[in-house]
Amino acid sequence: MSDNFLNSLLGFEEEFISKVMAFMSYNPSIGRVLEKGGVKKFQRIIIKMVPELFEISSIEQFDKLHHKYVQRVINNIKTSENSKSHRASYGQASKAINVFLKVYVDWSKRPNITIRKKILPYLHVPLDSILIQTIKENHSQWYDNIIKPWAGKQEYSLSKINKRTYYRWQKHFREKYRRKPLIFDVAWALNRN
Repeated sequence: MSDNFLNSLLGFEEEFISKVMAFMSYNPSIGRVLEKGGVKKFQRIIIKMVPELFEISSIEQFDKLHHKYVQRVINNIKTSENSKSHRASYGQASKAINVFLKVYVDWSKRPNITIRKKILPYLHVPLDSILIQTIKENHSQWYDNIIKPWAGKQEYSLSKINKRTYYRWQKHFREKYRRKPLIFDVAWALNRN
Protein backbone atom coordinates (compact mmCIF):
# COMPACT_ATOMS: atom_id res chain seq x y z
CA MET A 1 0.00 0.00 0.00
CA SER A 2 1.47 3.34 -1.01
CA ASP A 3 1.81 6.24 1.37
CA ASN A 4 0.06 8.46 -1.21
CA PHE A 5 -3.03 6.26 -1.11
CA LEU A 6 -3.10 6.27 2.69
CA ASN A 7 -2.57 10.04 2.82
CA SER A 8 -5.40 10.47 0.32
CA LEU A 9 -7.73 8.46 2.55
CA LEU A 10 -6.71 10.44 5.62
CA GLY A 11 -7.32 13.67 3.73
CA PHE A 12 -10.91 12.69 2.91
CA GLU A 13 -11.84 11.18 6.28
CA GLU A 14 -13.62 14.22 7.77
CA GLU A 15 -15.60 14.84 4.58
CA PHE A 16 -16.54 11.16 4.44
CA ILE A 17 -17.71 11.18 8.07
CA SER A 18 -19.87 14.25 7.40
CA LYS A 19 -21.38 12.73 4.26
CA VAL A 20 -22.16 9.39 5.89
CA MET A 21 -23.71 11.06 8.93
CA ALA A 22 -25.76 13.28 6.60
CA PHE A 23 -26.98 10.16 4.78
CA MET A 24 -27.74 8.37 8.05
CA SER A 25 -29.64 11.40 9.37
CA TYR A 26 -31.54 12.32 6.22
CA ASN A 27 -32.96 8.95 5.18
CA PRO A 28 -34.69 7.86 8.39
CA SER A 29 -35.69 11.35 9.53
CA ILE A 30 -37.13 12.96 6.41
CA GLY A 31 -36.03 10.95 3.35
CA ARG A 32 -39.50 9.60 2.57
CA VAL A 33 -40.99 13.10 2.58
CA LEU A 34 -38.36 14.78 0.44
CA GLU A 35 -37.48 14.01 -3.16
CA LYS A 36 -35.84 10.79 -4.26
CA GLY A 37 -32.12 11.44 -4.59
CA GLY A 38 -32.31 14.40 -2.21
CA VAL A 39 -29.72 12.85 0.09
CA LYS A 40 -26.89 13.76 -2.31
CA LYS A 41 -28.08 17.37 -2.34
CA PHE A 42 -28.32 17.29 1.44
CA GLN A 43 -24.76 15.97 1.71
CA ARG A 44 -23.50 18.90 -0.40
CA ILE A 45 -25.35 21.33 1.87
CA ILE A 46 -23.90 19.72 5.01
CA ILE A 47 -20.33 19.79 3.65
CA LYS A 48 -20.66 23.58 3.36
CA MET A 49 -22.26 23.97 6.79
CA VAL A 50 -19.77 21.99 8.90
CA PRO A 51 -16.80 24.41 8.55
CA GLU A 52 -19.04 27.29 9.60
CA LEU A 53 -19.67 25.63 12.97
CA PHE A 54 -16.19 26.75 14.00
CA GLU A 55 -17.25 30.40 13.67
CA ILE A 56 -20.24 30.17 16.04
CA SER A 57 -19.84 32.02 19.33
CA SER A 58 -23.42 32.98 20.23
CA ILE A 59 -26.95 31.66 20.06
CA GLU A 60 -27.82 34.42 17.58
CA GLN A 61 -25.00 33.35 15.26
CA PHE A 62 -26.11 29.74 15.48
CA ASP A 63 -29.73 30.60 14.70
CA LYS A 64 -28.62 32.70 11.73
CA LEU A 65 -26.44 29.83 10.43
CA HIS A 66 -29.25 27.33 11.05
CA HIS A 67 -31.76 29.48 9.16
CA LYS A 68 -29.33 29.89 6.25
CA TYR A 69 -29.01 26.13 5.83
CA VAL A 70 -32.70 25.42 6.36
CA GLN A 71 -33.30 27.86 3.50
CA ARG A 72 -30.77 25.97 1.37
CA VAL A 73 -32.68 22.75 1.96
CA ILE A 74 -35.96 24.49 1.09
CA ASN A 75 -34.48 26.02 -2.07
CA ASN A 76 -32.63 22.91 -3.29
CA ILE A 77 -34.57 19.81 -2.22
CA LYS A 78 -38.16 19.33 -3.28
CA THR A 79 -40.75 17.25 -1.50
CA SER A 80 -41.69 13.81 -2.79
CA GLU A 81 -44.06 13.38 -5.70
CA ASN A 82 -46.86 12.33 -3.31
CA SER A 83 -46.82 15.73 -1.64
CA LYS A 84 -49.28 18.49 -2.61
CA SER A 85 -46.49 21.08 -2.63
CA HIS A 86 -43.05 20.52 -4.07
CA ARG A 87 -41.41 22.95 -1.66
CA ALA A 88 -40.42 21.72 1.79
CA SER A 89 -41.84 23.57 4.78
CA TYR A 90 -39.60 25.15 7.38
CA GLY A 91 -40.47 22.28 9.73
CA GLN A 92 -39.52 19.60 7.19
CA ALA A 93 -36.26 21.26 6.14
CA SER A 94 -35.18 21.93 9.72
CA LYS A 95 -35.70 18.31 10.74
CA ALA A 96 -32.98 17.09 8.37
CA ILE A 97 -30.54 19.75 9.65
CA ASN A 98 -31.42 19.13 13.30
CA VAL A 99 -31.07 15.35 13.18
CA PHE A 100 -27.71 15.72 11.44
CA LEU A 101 -26.46 18.21 14.07
CA LYS A 102 -27.71 15.99 16.91
CA VAL A 103 -25.80 12.99 15.58
CA TYR A 104 -22.74 14.87 14.38
CA VAL A 105 -22.19 17.42 17.17
CA ASP A 106 -23.84 15.93 20.26
CA TRP A 107 -23.45 12.19 19.85
CA SER A 108 -20.23 12.04 17.81
CA LYS A 109 -18.60 15.09 19.40
CA ARG A 110 -17.66 16.52 16.00
CA PRO A 111 -16.11 18.52 14.56
CA ASN A 112 -14.32 18.46 17.95
CA ILE A 113 -15.12 18.45 21.66
CA THR A 114 -14.52 22.20 22.05
CA ILE A 115 -17.06 23.07 19.35
CA ARG A 116 -19.52 20.57 20.83
CA LYS A 117 -19.31 22.16 24.28
CA LYS A 118 -19.70 25.63 22.83
CA ILE A 119 -22.72 25.02 20.59
CA LEU A 120 -24.56 22.23 22.43
CA PRO A 121 -26.87 24.74 24.22
CA TYR A 122 -27.73 26.27 20.84
CA LEU A 123 -28.72 23.13 18.95
CA HIS A 124 -32.35 22.80 17.95
CA VAL A 125 -34.62 19.91 18.86
CA PRO A 126 -35.83 17.91 15.82
CA LEU A 127 -39.60 18.22 15.64
CA ASP A 128 -41.92 15.44 14.52
CA SER A 129 -45.45 14.27 15.30
CA ILE A 130 -44.33 12.01 18.18
CA LEU A 131 -42.45 14.79 19.96
CA ILE A 132 -45.18 17.36 19.27
CA GLN A 133 -47.86 15.09 20.74
CA THR A 134 -45.69 14.28 23.77
CA ILE A 135 -45.04 17.95 24.50
CA LYS A 136 -48.75 18.72 24.04
CA GLU A 137 -49.57 16.09 26.66
CA ASN A 138 -46.87 17.20 29.13
CA HIS A 139 -46.96 20.98 28.63
CA SER A 140 -50.60 21.38 27.63
CA GLN A 141 -51.10 24.93 28.89
CA TRP A 142 -48.07 26.22 26.98
CA TYR A 143 -49.08 24.25 23.90
CA ASP A 144 -52.69 25.46 23.96
CA ASN A 145 -51.64 29.11 24.40
CA ILE A 146 -48.54 29.33 22.18
CA ILE A 147 -48.68 26.61 19.52
CA LYS A 148 -52.31 25.60 19.04
CA PRO A 149 -53.47 29.01 17.75
CA TRP A 150 -50.88 28.77 14.96
CA ALA A 151 -51.11 25.05 14.28
CA GLY A 152 -54.53 24.79 12.72
CA LYS A 153 -56.19 21.45 12.04
CA GLN A 154 -53.00 19.54 11.22
CA GLU A 155 -51.21 20.35 14.44
CA TYR A 156 -48.82 17.40 14.25
CA SER A 157 -47.73 17.94 10.64
CA LEU A 158 -44.22 19.23 9.90
CA SER A 159 -45.51 20.40 6.53
CA LYS A 160 -47.56 23.04 8.38
CA ILE A 161 -44.76 24.38 10.57
CA ASN A 162 -43.50 27.73 9.35
CA LYS A 163 -40.46 29.63 10.65
CA ARG A 164 -42.44 31.56 13.27
CA THR A 165 -44.05 28.47 14.81
CA TYR A 166 -40.77 26.55 14.55
CA TYR A 167 -38.93 29.18 16.62
CA ARG A 168 -41.73 29.19 19.20
CA TRP A 169 -40.97 25.52 19.72
CA GLN A 170 -37.22 26.06 19.99
CA LYS A 171 -37.66 28.97 22.40
CA HIS A 172 -39.75 26.73 24.64
CA PHE A 173 -37.12 23.97 24.67
CA ARG A 174 -34.34 26.46 25.39
CA GLU A 175 -36.27 28.07 28.24
CA LYS A 176 -37.03 24.71 29.85
CA TYR A 177 -33.46 23.37 29.70
CA ARG A 178 -30.84 25.88 28.57
CA ARG A 179 -27.87 23.60 29.07
CA LYS A 180 -29.00 21.09 26.45
CA PRO A 181 -32.39 21.66 24.80
CA LEU A 182 -31.81 18.46 22.82
CA ILE A 183 -32.73 16.52 25.96
CA PHE A 184 -36.33 16.85 24.74
CA ASP A 185 -35.46 14.58 21.83
CA VAL A 186 -35.36 11.71 24.35
CA ALA A 187 -39.16 12.04 24.54
CA TRP A 188 -39.29 10.93 20.90
CA ALA A 189 -37.40 7.71 21.67
CA LEU A 190 -39.50 7.00 24.76
CA ASN A 191 -42.83 7.49 22.95
CA ARG A 192 -42.22 5.74 19.64
CA ASN A 193 -44.55 2.83 19.01
